[in-house]
Amino acid sequence: MLIFFRNNHQVSRNFDYTNEGFSPIPLNKIDQNKDFTWNIALFQDLLAVFSSIFLASIANGIIMVLVAVRLEHHVKNEILIGLSTITQIGAGVVFSRFLPSFGHKIGLVKSIILASFIAGLCSILLFKFINYWLWILIIYCYGTSMFTSSVTRNTTMIDLTPPQIRSIIISIGSTLVAIGNGIGPILLKLLNSDDSIWSFALASFLFTVSAFPLLRLKKVDSIVREQKKIAIWRYIKNSPKIFASAFTGSFIMSSCSAFSIVYGIKLGMPQNEASMLLTALLFGTIFFIPIGILCNILNRRFVMICSAFCSLAIIYLIYNYSDSENILLLFFCLFGSMSGLKLPAIILINEKYQSSQRLIVTSAFTRIALIGTICGLLNTGLLMKTLGISGIWISISSVLILFIIFWISIYVIQLFKKQISLSDLSIFYKKTNDPLQTQ
Repeated sequence: MLIFFRNNHQVSRNFDYTNEGFSPIPLNKIDQNKDFTWNIALFQDLLAVFSSIFLASIANGIIMVLVAVRLEHHVKNEILIGLSTITQIGAGVVFSRFLPSFGHKIGLVKSIILASFIAGLCSILLFKFINYWLWILIIYCYGTSMFTSSVTRNTTMIDLTPPQIRSIIISIGSTLVAIGNGIGPILLKLLNSDDSIWSFALASFLFTVSAFPLLRLKKVDSIVREQKKIAIWRYIKNSPKIFASAFTGSFIMSSCSAFSIVYGIKLGMPQNEASMLLTALLFGTIFFIPIGILCNILNRRFVMICSAFCSLAIIYLIYNYSDSENILLLFFCLFGSMSGLKLPAIILINEKYQSSQRLIVTSAFTRIALIGTICGLLNTGLLMKTLGISGIWISISSVLILFIIFWISIYVIQLFKKQISLSDLSIFYKKTNDPLQTQ
């Protein structure tokens, strides 16, 4: 399979001859062969970041439920309800253009703290629904603050992590986000506070508290070094498969998360059983950690393309056996296979670029992922309305097939141009001192 290689040629088409500092970081600069040992300071730093991620994720899970309830009570137009979701996601797409310069001026840790406070303020303001357009403004501010805090928090986490354990740490961080989002609704149900002011206050409190563990990182040198501005297309051109994975993974995850319950209901399942499809899907987050471990053993590109084929196979089984008792298990496995699309891409992108470029490229990566989320919501919703319940699987399988064709075509072109050879192929992850090539 033409998907995994390390080029031994001396000239890489990745190298930036414009002298703007846009070249992948050589692995010998990272010194991956150096023995890694844990220490108390590293453990405490990572624990602080994980605590912040987990608390903010619980708060976000609460807000997701409360926003849906508020819109259902006050807005009857499905288009306007969808616009609220798109506005929240689109806020990150817009601000991703300015996040690198913002992070340079403020600093990563201070950016997270400020964004957490703004998210907490917006959580309280969302309690009172005065009119729709004021609501949209608050949602936009909330989306911007969530984008800022999540991207900068992940960047800080990766900057703190030695390369030898980076894949595991990224997978743990991703798992905490999903678990926290799932605990939020459960916490609301246990407290039986519905959509009262206390529910919004709880979310606001958790957002605010999530900033405090990061205060211990104030001495960490996390100020982004100034660079020349580089258009997003430069990063896409330099790492096309990584960004394609970001788009495809988010497209699929947003489609499944948004329409799994609708799919179950239209399939004839009772509402409480249909909601279990989303629960089963989210429980698939436990796959993040084993996939992170696999990324230290197998070639990351091999994991990504295998995940794409596995996702196609699971979608085929769901489509043909949707009335079987195995549908919950299939939804559970689907999230696990989809996790293999984005997680290795995140690991690769943070290995490929220098620490001074990390916030910029992570912001660009997240922008493409958010665009994939929006496209998934719109495209899958349209196809389900036009074709019925089969629309969700037609939408997802189509983007997966295009993703696979795109990957294979790149390697066919590289083989044809003799940029790679069959001897470069490997399914195992190999440490090397050669610069990373196009991912």
